[in-house]
Amino acid sequence: MTMGPADRQPLRVALLTTALLGLAHLVWVALQPRGVGAHWLPQTFALGVLYASALTCWFAARVPPDTARTWRWMAWALGLYAVSDTLYVLLRWLNGAAPFPPALDTFYLGFYVLFILACLALPRQPLRRAQAWRLTLDVGIVAGALGVSLWYGALASVQGTTQASPFGTLVNLSYPVLGLYALGLLLMVIRRRERLRLEESLMALGLMAFVIANTLHLFVDDYGGFVSGLPVDLLWTAGATLFAVAAWHSRRVVPPGHPEVVVARAAPQFTHIVYTLAPYLGLTVCFALSLLTQGEDSLAARGVLWGTAGVTLLVAARQIAALTDNAALTAQLAALNATLESRVATRTAEVERGRAQLEVHARELAWQAHHDSLTGLPNRAGFLTALGEAVERQQQPPAGEQQAPPLAVLFLDLDGFKGVNDTLGHTVGDQLLIKVAARLRGAQLPGEFTARLGGDEFMVLTSQPPQARAQQVLELFTSPFDLGGHPVRISASVGVSVYPDSGADAESLYMHADVAMYEAKRSGKGAARLFLSQVTQQQSQAEVSERLRGALARGEFSLSYQPICNAAQQTVALEALLRWNSPELGLLVPGQFLPTVQHLGLDDALGNWVLNEACAQLALWHAAGRGGLRVAVNISRSQLGRQDLPGQVSAALARYGLSGPDLELEVTEPPTDVEVQAAAVMRAVQEQGVHWSLGGFGVQRSAFAPLLQLPVQFIKLDRGLIGALDGPPSGQEQARRAVQASVALARALGLSVVAEGVETRAQWAAATELGCALTQGFWLGQPQNALKTTSRLGAALKQPFPPL
Repeated sequence: MTMGPADRQPLRVALLTTALLGLAHLVWVALQPRGVGAHWLPQTFALGVLYASALTCWFAARVPPDTARTWRWMAWALGLYAVSDTLYVLLRWLNGAAPFPPALDTFYLGFYVLFILACLALPRQPLRRAQAWRLTLDVGIVAGALGVSLWYGALASVQGTTQASPFGTLVNLSYPVLGLYALGLLLMVIRRRERLRLEESLMALGLMAFVIANTLHLFVDDYGGFVSGLPVDLLWTAGATLFAVAAWHSRRVVPPGHPEVVVARAAPQFTHIVYTLAPYLGLTVCFALSLLTQGEDSLAARGVLWGTAGVTLLVAARQIAALTDNAALTAQLAALNATLESRVATRTAEVERGRAQLEVHARELAWQAHHDSLTGLPNRAGFLTALGEAVERQQQPPAGEQQAPPLAVLFLDLDGFKGVNDTLGHTVGDQLLIKVAARLRGAQLPGEFTARLGGDEFMVLTSQPPQARAQQVLELFTSPFDLGGHPVRISASVGVSVYPDSGADAESLYMHADVAMYEAKRSGKGAARLFLSQVTQQQSQAEVSERLRGALARGEFSLSYQPICNAAQQTVALEALLRWNSPELGLLVPGQFLPTVQHLGLDDALGNWVLNEACAQLALWHAAGRGGLRVAVNISRSQLGRQDLPGQVSAALARYGLSGPDLELEVTEPPTDVEVQAAAVMRAVQEQGVHWSLGGFGVQRSAFAPLLQLPVQFIKLDRGLIGALDGPPSGQEQARRAVQASVALARALGLSVVAEGVETRAQWAAATELGCALTQGFWLGQPQNALKTTSRLGAALKQPFPPL
């Protein structure tokens, strides 16, 4: 808000009056000898300047800008000083002399109090605590040095000769002390500004004139008495005039191109040096006075000594504060971006504030551009950037490294996530994504990069052995996710690409990991697949073939167990699933090595080991209290063609004290050319009480012949058919009809139906409703090793085993 012409007129008149009276006072003192003429005339000029200056400040405060309160306090301060001077003159005129210390000193000293309030009302720039302390110490050092100088120059001699009482001495010292305190406070405000303001500098000069005048008054009054009309009176007049000019200038509207603005902008570059050197110059002055008074035993020398000691302590405190602040700033700057440091070095303080705000905003935008707002993980753009940089490091290893660490990409897609959204709602779906992201982030290894691409897709950039790391990621989904009281089980399919076997650039690695992920879904979900080029696949098969020889003897194979549950979600059986944990190749699932096993003719020996290992583990569970639990073992086509299979089964049951109903054998690839021979072998096994099941029914195979020729008691509906139960609406009805027809056929043949590949609650509910007696899938429980399976079964050991 600016002043209008009507507001500026009284201000100009008051300023002009102040200037004319001040000029008249100067002319009188310059031309009139001391003691000649009327003494009341210079007193009138001096008092007129004080009153006119007070009016100037009052008119400057009429419009409320940021300094209106300052000029209002200044008007009161100058008015109080003028009234005090008026009363002082009247007392000298009536009584011939004013008593010391008179009550008027209270009013004179009140000027400094009001001036301090005016300084406090000035707009101040916020400072850090360390800056504020250092600035306070700087002001204290300068004020202390000025005080030592005043003491040596005038106050000590005054105190040494005056006969005033201790109270009078205190009053005498109050003038310079309060004056220096007010001056230091004003300098502190000026120092905190980034741009020079002329009115504040004029106020500082005016106050200095008052402080010097009051000090000289004490000196002159002590040596011969003070008489109006002395040149010292001009200091009060000059100070009041400077206050008036400052008040008038604060209301000026200066054009941007005015020289004054240029000076105001450039002045901090020079004043900064002055302010920086001021404390040391003050200390230098104090030491110079100490050397000058060395050996003296006088009041002045003692005051200089003690004052120099105090200023020295303040300088030491300032250095400590500066070192502490510099150490803190260095620690903060070390963590900043190099670009930010270069920009900070080239910007002025004014631009710095705006630039810092823009920098914060830019970082927020950059974070949002490269991170997912739901999970907080990096997004697709962030991952592609990290992947590109990782590929560059592979192609050009850092200096001093012959070869960069290995690089692999894991592409995760949640299995059955759509069913969670459709059955529990999108809010629960979002919570699931947040939980999945939290598990991935918590399991992140040093040097890895985890991101969410969007939807239910996640990526992991790793330098760990890819297949082993993929299996570790899959194990994160073994336990259910607690979503506000809804325990949700969900699995993930993982596609793996490795540099450079799967691609030599970021785009190829990303695309081939995506292809491998869909291959994992097609192979049954909840698995990991590695993308390899044709040449690399041949090399990989050769390596698998080489490592398989002797793997069984070396104890590299193990079994994982997946629960098969009844309609009450109680575990009635466990399917034994083969795993190969190769020290060189990592953890592999059957689809990655069984074709090579069959090619090498190792399937019979490996199948016999699986049978015995599963029976041995089942015997341990029976001994632990799960006597009705049975185990399901997959039988290969080669084993079905062997006449000694019934003997192997009988031997395994007898070896571990099991009965036939404790064992279930699953045929995943029923033979076509030797069905008569296979049927005979299966019947011989069935005569021992062992159950047979046929897997993959409904999609991979739906012919009646195997059901009529082979002695099976269970059929397992294919996971693709079960997955369609909560898939696209166009296919849900067809899937329901297919499941319903398969269940009806099984019942007509006296068979039980197992729904395989249940990944969501919606799939489980639909399969159970359509008549599937048993269910199996990741939603009910993922494959786990024997130790974890035992822990999962432990909670139900005291419960009666549910009937089939």
